[in-house]
Amino acid sequence: MSATPQPLLITTDVPLSEEIQRLAAVAGCGLQRVADPSEVGEYWRTAPAVVLDAAAAARCVELALPRRPGVLLLHTSDDTDFWRAAFRVGAEHTLALPDDDAELVDRLAGTVECSGPHRAEVLGVLGGCGGAGASVLAAAAALAAAQRGDRCLLLDGDPCGGGLDLAVGTEEADGLRWSGLTVSGGRIAASALAEALPGRRFGAGTLSVLAGDRDDGAPPDLGAGAVDAVVTAARRVYDTVVCDLPRTVGELTNVGLRHCDLSVVVVPAEVRACAATAQVVRSLAGNLGSSRAVVRGPARSGLTSTDVGRAVGLDVLTTIRSNPALPVALDRSGLGGTRFAGRGPLARGAREVLAELTAVSAAGELRRDGAA
Repeated sequence: MSATPQPLLITTDVPLSEEIQRLAAVAGCGLQRVADPSEVGEYWRTAPAVVLDAAAAARCVELALPRRPGVLLLHTSDDTDFWRAAFRVGAEHTLALPDDDAELVDRLAGTVECSGPHRAEVLGVLGGCGGAGASVLAAAAALAAAQRGDRCLLLDGDPCGGGLDLAVGTEEADGLRWSGLTVSGGRIAASALAEALPGRRFGAGTLSVLAGDRDDGAPPDLGAGAVDAVVTAARRVYDTVVCDLPRTVGELTNVGLRHCDLSVVVVPAEVRACAATAQVVRSLAGNLGSSRAVVRGPARSGLTSTDVGRAVGLDVLTTIRSNPALPVALDRSGLGGTRFAGRGPLARGAREVLAELTAVSAAGELRRDGAA
């Protein structure tokens, strides 16, 4: 395999392969081609994109290859088997050639832009049940990343959430919200995104926030494609990206999780919360990847962190003690203007989550280097 990550092409169709290689040349990138998915090895995970036809997709399903972002399935028919293969392989896009030649060139060109040395660490945070505190932990982790000197993006991916800009005190800042975001050809210019977002300085770093508008009273209409484009662009210009994701099963959550180096599921130390979280974990199991539980306690019933981890089916990363003064502080000025931003159980838990994110991300880089 090439030392420089290249898009992966999987097909036994020689004429199709020649056409895709021609389009890759137009996009300015090379291709790593294999005939059978059984030959891809670790490159299945490390390639910046995977282009394959329906036969190869069906073979990937047979081999139980894990889902990953950036899978482009070449549209060769309208039969049921094709769409079944698209669903099972987790294809983000289906492209029919020659009608979609330009889109394929654009997406391959995007992989060239993404293949440089800079690659942000991406954290996904989900609640195991309503009111678990996932959004607060996401905000605290983003603040902790900024305070240690990172350029951090906090992405509000929950259309029905209260707004993470309120949680960190950037609701009055000028800048882009979800309603003003335009995605052209599935891509966003990374530098333009960073310049357009509202943000502020915390400690030695900066925190940008992409949240929804509340002026019209309606939740933001977040598309999975927009989330995919934003995180893809953000990885090129930020050091850390924290995504607050809905726990509901859907393409928006699935796309967000596919980008994450680490996902954490926040669960209160309560029996019913554990039961709900177990359902969430099972429903998202195909996309959770490297995932841990963060327990919010203490448990009045005597449940231990070990009990919670066993009940929900995840290793417990840390336990964060609830602080009765936190809701008042959040209402007054958000985490960014309170003592909770740098100390206390929440801040300590956020730093533990970031340390685990770095460890998991570094392990992934070692695997990618070994595959190269």
